[in-house]
Amino acid sequence: MIYNPQAGGLRKGSGKVTFIQDAFRGQGIELQLIPTRSPGDASILARRLVESECQLVVACGGDGTINEIIGGMAGSHVPLMIFPGGTANVLANEIGLPKDIRHCVQLLCTGSLRRISLGKAGARHFAAMAGIGVDAGVVEAVNPALKRKIGQGAFWLAGFQQLARYHFLPFEIQVDGHSHSCTFAIISKSRWYASRFQLTPRASLFSDTFEICLFHSTNRWRYLTYLLYSSFCKHEFLQDVTILQGKNIKAVGPDQVMVQVDGELIGTLPQEFQIQEDALTLIMPSDL
Repeated sequence: MIYNPQAGGLRKGSGKVTFIQDAFRGQGIELQLIPTRSPGDASILARRLVESECQLVVACGGDGTINEIIGGMAGSHVPLMIFPGGTANVLANEIGLPKDIRHCVQLLCTGSLRRISLGKAGARHFAAMAGIGVDAGVVEAVNPALKRKIGQGAFWLAGFQQLARYHFLPFEIQVDGHSHSCTFAIISKSRWYASRFQLTPRASLFSDTFEICLFHSTNRWRYLTYLLYSSFCKHEFLQDVTILQGKNIKAVGPDQVMVQVDGELIGTLPQEFQIQEDALTLIMPSDL
């Protein structure tokens, strides 16, 4: 098990890592614990485990840690089992993982092995989504110390700060050769965004296409309307919101516009996005 000891749900006193190890031992499986120590560690560790022909990789941490592990495992057939241990846990929510880790352990016996496709932003893999524009600005603006104290509340605070400060610069996004102008784009394999919104309600981990949601307004206060409508999954009925499907995407625009994948900043525009089919095996509830 690769785990991030600094993840929101794993810091000192939680006992979650020991509990998981004991639960596996109860199933006759000895789980080797491998903590990460710095950014990028999880990807390197996952790649080494895959190359060593291990039978199962277990991941415990937030979306950033899970993203790194997936990057190290992409293209392999070694199964990945996820225990949510972060702030948002978007991928865990997407595949319907139980919030009770005792029930997660039971997936060793009751779960299913499913192959999924992954997104790629340049060379960086992602399972859930990529964001271009203001949400990447929010990721950059989040105070790590505050995030450790109040969890998702730190993202909301950073979000409202960005509403007042962010420059909603237009950029061009080309979806399978067709161009659109927008100020915020979500390129997704996941229905869920930030754990509670469904900005791309027809996205699927099992699909070999992205669902893309584009917001077009340059008016910062219009984003309050977007937020309200998104809360009720009604944003797609707004005239200045576009939802479409695609496989090959190129985004070009000012180099001040940032890009994030699975909640981790990866750089600025320009950026290209593609699908890697049949890329990863996940253990998930059998009724998904």
